[in-house]
Amino acid sequence: MQQAQRESFGEELQQLKSSQPVQRTSRLFKLDPVLEDGVLRVRGRIGAATVPDDAKRPVILDGRHPVTKLIVLQEHCAAGHANRERVTNDLRQKYWIIHLRPTVRTVERDCALCKVRRTKPQPPATGDLPRARLDPYHRPFSNCGVDYFGPMIVKIGRRREKRWGALFTCLTTRAIHLELAASLSTDSAIMALRRMAARRGWPKIMYSDNATNFRGADEDLRAAYKEWQPELRNVGLLHRMEWRFIPPGAPNQGGAWERLVRSVKTALTVTLKEKAPSEETLRTLLAEAEHSVNSRPLTHVSVDPRDPEALTPNHFYVDRRAWRAAQALADNFWRRWIAEYLPTLVPRGESTRRVRPLRVNDVVAIADQQLPRNVWPLGIVQRTFEGPDGAIRVAEVKTKSGVFRRPVTKIVVLHPEEEAARATPGRMLATRRLRGRRDTEARRRRCLRSDVTGRRTQQGD
Repeated sequence: MQQAQRESFGEELQQLKSSQPVQRTSRLFKLDPVLEDGVLRVRGRIGAATVPDDAKRPVILDGRHPVTKLIVLQEHCAAGHANRERVTNDLRQKYWIIHLRPTVRTVERDCALCKVRRTKPQPPATGDLPRARLDPYHRPFSNCGVDYFGPMIVKIGRRREKRWGALFTCLTTRAIHLELAASLSTDSAIMALRRMAARRGWPKIMYSDNATNFRGADEDLRAAYKEWQPELRNVGLLHRMEWRFIPPGAPNQGGAWERLVRSVKTALTVTLKEKAPSEETLRTLLAEAEHSVNSRPLTHVSVDPRDPEALTPNHFYVDRRAWRAAQALADNFWRRWIAEYLPTLVPRGESTRRVRPLRVNDVVAIADQQLPRNVWPLGIVQRTFEGPDGAIRVAEVKTKSGVFRRPVTKIVVLHPEEEAARATPGRMLATRRLRGRRDTEARRRRCLRSDVTGRRTQQGD
């Protein structure tokens, strides 16, 4: 502590030792410092108070000195990484630290545990909508998304079984198609897809999350297409479908179907009165929920009777044969879709945030809402993936458990690449302490040189 004071207030100490007053330009002038046992303290005016001597005459320290930061860090840890006011109050009982609050804020910002507990991911601005959401003049369900919801209990005889709902949504018209799946197996997912395709046509692109059943369906469908291609050729090529998966842990990228799942659940809550209906009753309720959701307006509902009715998914939701017969009417709906609905998708919903993009070699934590913050997996970014707009939206992180691909909305940067190149997660605290000791030693050498120079000058005089 005395060494820290000599490095920070060397001139003031020399003046006090020589029984000279502190200069008015000094940072300690208003504190009226006094030297007691070689320690610089504040000459307070509460000497008559029944408090400890350290509170009457607190030790003066410079908040920018590494020793002071270590003292603040010790109090910060002793307080259980509490808020700044608690740490500030504890320090004021013993020390008079210049720039106390900025020092406490700096120590809290650099605390490794507080970084994990309080920092948040810094995702880029919301990306542009994919072409599948903006592709008019195509048959509904050409661009499709699928998700499962449930389970729902059905009564079969005297036993009860689980059933799941498979929601298929047209990404362009926002129409939905509901199927009842008997299980979450790959075979059940394929049969639900075949039933939907038999009624609505095979999609060209299918989006889904990374559920195991969808992964399996994708592999089986690819194998089936290979078997069908020699016999069907042209017909098989017309029905070829590309399956795309959103990154793991990124439900926001599947908001097109996640929001509609909620709407279906709301509709079922109103109509489903039994805890375990029969399977036939459940199919009927799903059909009614499908019609209810597809009747919602996509555009502004005008109260003027002269205006056309609001555009709904049901305007596009026609049978394939009727689609050919009503092509002219469908073109009119698509023109209204472009003129009325498409402009509502223009706003991004937020201003473009200029945040530092995720980089390779950044030390990060993978946010997992199922785990406490202090046990989030730590790792190093190995690879980044750009979106269509050039922003980094997905990255591969190497942890002790393996390599995980996660969206940037679930990645918290603890140490940028520049700091990570100098310190690994296990050596960060030791490196910071070593750097502080080096700075202290450098200041001590400068102080000694100045003292020697001063003595030589006095001897010369």
